Amino acid sequence: MGLKKDNPTVFCKGFIEWELKTYQEEKIWMSYWPVMKRMLDRADELVQVFHELIEAFGYSDTLEGYPPQNQYLWLTLEHIWTSQDYCRKDVKQARNDFKELNRLQEEMIELSEQLAGALRRETELYERTGFNKADYQSITDMVELASENNYLYNSYLSKPLKSLAIQYDWKYWPSRAAIVEVISTFERAQPAPAHLDISDQVIQGRTSDIKDFVLAFDQKFDDSVGLPKDFRFSKNGFLFGG
Repeated sequence: MGLKKDNPTVFCKGFIEWELKTYQEEKIWMSYWPVMKRMLDRADELVQVFHELIEAFGYSDTLEGYPPQNQYLWLTLEHIWTSQDYCRKDVKQARNDFKELNRLQEEMIELSEQLAGALRRETELYERTGFNKADYQSITDMVELASENNYLYNSYLSKPLKSLAIQYDWKYWPSRAAIVEVISTFERAQPAPAHLDISDQVIQGRTSDIKDFVLAFDQKFDDSVGLPKDFRFSKNGFLFGG
């Protein structure tokens, strides 16, 4: 890139300018352009940040040296301008989604157990009373009915499944109640939902703009995304110039 290597601010600013120009020419990552422009406008306020980056990784870029060391400075700068993704609005929405997912999981567990119980009770009543049901639904009947609009199922699976249903009577198949009940079994075994970008600490912690941002920002260094795992900005650097 031909960047000057005698001043951390000049070097990092030149790096950001080069990346921004590339994004603009290729018309990609447009949502990050304003952040990158603000970083350039506030370069004098980001002196501490740039100094810590150069101190940690040297005057390196992707066209020199060897990976992964030559990519750390670029990836960390990129992490800064993409960190707008950790805004309070996104975290709040993620927390609401997390609560809803947990609530739905609890509902599915409860409803599947209730339905399984109702199906078993129905079977018991028909077996010991004088009542008769016009028709009985097997597991293969359920699959057929659920897949009636599925072209691939009807083309490749329907005939073999019907053949198996004829070959093996109801004793070989699970009951409707057993099938419904395994929904509950499955859901109970699932761990808490995990967000792809926001850490569990942020999702499940108390609301705090700064704390949420710090936790989410630092978490990325621990994730497998190419960032240096042992790097952290100092408290002064983390304020990004205040």
